[in-house]
Amino acid sequence: MGPRGNVIAGVGVVFVSPQNYVISHAFSLTEPCSNNVAEYNVLLIGMQIANEIGVKNLEAYGDSKLIVNQVCGEYKVRHEDLVPYYNVTIYMVERFRNFYIDHVPRQQNVRADALASLAAFLALPVGVVEKILVYSHYLYCPRFALEDH
Repeated sequence: MGPRGNVIAGVGVVFVSPQNYVISHAFSLTEPCSNNVAEYNVLLIGMQIANEIGVKNLEAYGDSKLIVNQVCGEYKVRHEDLVPYYNVTIYMVERFRNFYIDHVPRQQNVRADALASLAAFLALPVGVVEKILVYSHYLYCPRFALEDH
């Protein structure tokens, strides 16, 4: 799927509480940026939302090994365009009582990846929000009901 309008990238954030409640958010980024800048943005967006809803202990999982290792301090930030994002991330880390970040392969990050695609595909103008609820539903005419007739 290509970008629509001014949308450059879609990003997805999925929150899972200790009680397994799931809250999903999809965002479209409307300024040109590298993949690494987009990855930092999704982390920062997630951290901002978590902070706003009062999360004190945050575990973050991302599919960018570079960003995860930079935030963990294992890699130095070598590209100048990433330094401001790294600095804001470290500032945001201090907003939490406990913060943990780890890498997950993209194939294990399917929900966030799907949200990112959805955000890019259904992009809205800057500042516009549209709530999309996704439910599961039984088939109206399940196969076994049709076979009985």
